[in-house]
Amino acid sequence: MIEHLRGYRPSGRVAVWIVVAIAITSIVTGVVAILTEPVFEGVGLLGDVQAAAEFSGTVVGFALLVTAWGMRRGYRLAYVTAAALVFLAAVHGVAQFRLVSVPLFVLSVGGLVVLVFTSKRFTRSSALGSTQLGALVAIVGVFCYGTAGAYALRTQFDEMHTVVDAVYFTLVTASTVGYGDIHPMTETARIFTISLVVLGPTTVGVAVGSLFAPAIENRLSQAGHRATTDGSRSERGENERIVVLGSDERTARLAGGLAGRATVTVVTSEEGTAHRLPDGVETVVGDPTEIVTLERAALDACDAVLVTAAGEGDPAEASLAARAVTDARVVALADPNASAPIGDDEADAVVDPEAAVIDAIVRAALGSDESADQSSSAASHRG
Repeated sequence: MIEHLRGYRPSGRVAVWIVVAIAITSIVTGVVAILTEPVFEGVGLLGDVQAAAEFSGTVVGFALLVTAWGMRRGYRLAYVTAAALVFLAAVHGVAQFRLVSVPLFVLSVGGLVVLVFTSKRFTRSSALGSTQLGALVAIVGVFCYGTAGAYALRTQFDEMHTVVDAVYFTLVTASTVGYGDIHPMTETARIFTISLVVLGPTTVGVAVGSLFAPAIENRLSQAGHRATTDGSRSERGENERIVVLGSDERTARLAGGLAGRATVTVVTSEEGTAHRLPDGVETVVGDPTEIVTLERAALDACDAVLVTAAGEGDPAEASLAARAVTDARVVALADPNASAPIGDDEADAVVDPEAAVIDAIVRAALGSDESADQSSSAASHRG
């Protein structure tokens, strides 16, 4: 058993769920920290850090939820960001100086261990260009500029004393909300505020355009390409392309049945599988649960994905990896030996072959009985 535990490596699905758990714990702990008193009341800089941790814990939690979504799609950038935020969540668990923050610290440390062991599960490129990365850096830069400047000039502002006040003033001013409860009292402070009002909305506007416009254009382009491809195939009478994840004797029969109606590609981690597959079936050797393998199999250009992962990994994990690469229909074969059933969010349809066979036998049996009854009734009527 010890050897089994030593060889165990958590799946990407486990990493995603533990990040979600840390996110929820961080949000709850942050809210509770605002409503309760700390075990130790810090003063000076320590007190500022403690006060900031009370409010920023919820922000870290919501940010972790976003990274969990990115990890579910297999993005490497989301994984790296999640690791940094989980470490920050652990720091919050210490800085808040509350008993309720102990679970957050313990869970975050455990989450870091899981993320270390699942590093190779997240390899998909985020496809962020230099303009998009620059936009993200600009947003972070403006926020740091506003917070640092406001805190450095805090004596020239009315009602500004702590780092939290500086963060609050930066967000309110840069977003042009302007509640007016903190306002500049000197000419230097006013000039700084003007610069923040100009830089904030401009940076956010440019960043939103550069970050989301390419994604929208890419989605529209894919939809148009798929519609054009489907139309061309219909005109030429070409078959659709189906990618099968996993290979065994059952998969070979499925590939044989599909080969006459579609172009079939089988992704398997077992070399030498091609000999038991029908002629004309393409094989790609690699782990069917790894995104890099699916990209090599051109999964993004297929019309449907059939997930079996027969003896080669968790079918649910293979389905998640397929979801991260393609928008095509994902059909999974139920595996009675799987640790967890495949959910609706992992596949468009789940087929239980054993149940289908039983249902077919029952229908055939009932159909024969009905035919026999009808023949008997007809014979009795003719007599």
